[in-house]
Amino acid sequence: MKTKTIKLLDLCCKAGGAAMGYYQAAQDLGLKIQITGIDIEPQPNYPFKFIKCDAVKYLQKNGHKFTHVHASPPCQPFTVSTSEMRALGKVYPDIIQPIRELITLSGLPGIIENVPQAPVHPDIVLRGDMFNLKVLRKRHFECVNWFSLTPQLSKKTGSVRNGDYVSVFGKEGLKGQKNNPFPCKFRLNTVRETWAFAMGIDWHMKGPELAEAIPPAYTRYIGFDFFKN
Repeated sequence: MKTKTIKLLDLCCKAGGAAMGYYQAAQDLGLKIQITGIDIEPQPNYPFKFIKCDAVKYLQKNGHKFTHVHASPPCQPFTVSTSEMRALGKVYPDIIQPIRELITLSGLPGIIENVPQAPVHPDIVLRGDMFNLKVLRKRHFECVNWFSLTPQLSKKTGSVRNGDYVSVFGKEGLKGQKNNPFPCKFRLNTVRETWAFAMGIDWHMKGPELAEAIPPAYTRYIGFDFFKN
């Protein structure tokens, strides 16, 4: 019997947190997988094939070449960390709707991931403690052209304040957390190493890349159902 090959288009891929989880899911399922990451900025630490390009334009022209689509559009239009800048008038581009429309029209099974404040339907809601990670990083995943049941979020135990988890945030987070008033029970040699450990990322990412990544455990979990479509 011929092994199914997944051809995954990873839009707004950054340094590959989502892609690595899908790769791991395919390995678990005994499937072959080819991953192509697309981002408007260079991503030298992306662990798979990478093309520097506008995500919406690439999807429009090349979506038919793939079997599955994942998109992590920029969260800056919605995240709490940019609220002050938005209040001062800074405008961040929102590309969620055009990506949603293009995936829907393609008929391909797709996932759109973003922060809880974003206009993404919470078909799947995941949080780090569900996977025994040391970061909470709650994220919503919208299923396009397929359906999945969301797991029930258990009651969170522990807190960042008590040192059970670490916050991974922003370009200035590396500086800020050197003098973080909250204790960290698992601090490693550097903030970057602590962040990587907390998120379950074992390939090299710089601090700002970690701040924008999602833990691979999330998409490894999603991939089990996603790749059945």
